[in-house]
Amino acid sequence: MNPKSAIAKGKELEEWVVNRLKVSDLDIRARRTPGSGNGKEKGDISNDLGICFECKNTKKAPNKATFAQVAREAMGYQKEVIVWHMPQTSLEESIVVIRWDYFEELLKKTKEPTVINPDRATAYKIKRLIQSAKDILKEFDV
Repeated sequence: MNPKSAIAKGKELEEWVVNRLKVSDLDIRARRTPGSGNGKEKGDISNDLGICFECKNTKKAPNKATFAQVAREAMGYQKEVIVWHMPQTSLEESIVVIRWDYFEELLKKTKEPTVINPDRATAYKIKRLIQSAKDILKEFDV
């Protein structure tokens, strides 16, 4: 494979990720970062999600160097996400690799009750309810 085709494959995956972020309404302003890694913007995808995306369209799975690269580009204030597209599969079968603490954070958010824009009094009542439930569970060693 020549370097040009490797670059084209990388751009293809980056464009796919950007499109998915827009179509799913996760970030309608997402875009590929020109010259990713240079200048102020790091990572392959510029976004408002607080995530540093590193897209790899390669035969080999992400390795220690890939994790070091995305950690360096995240600069300690963004979540680190690697998107890997395996050869001879569709882009929809790409795999996302994240750190365990970020995975836990995402799972916790799915378990939290969602109230759209509660007023302060309602938000306080919800927090008290959650804390009361946790206190009761502690008493029963659950």
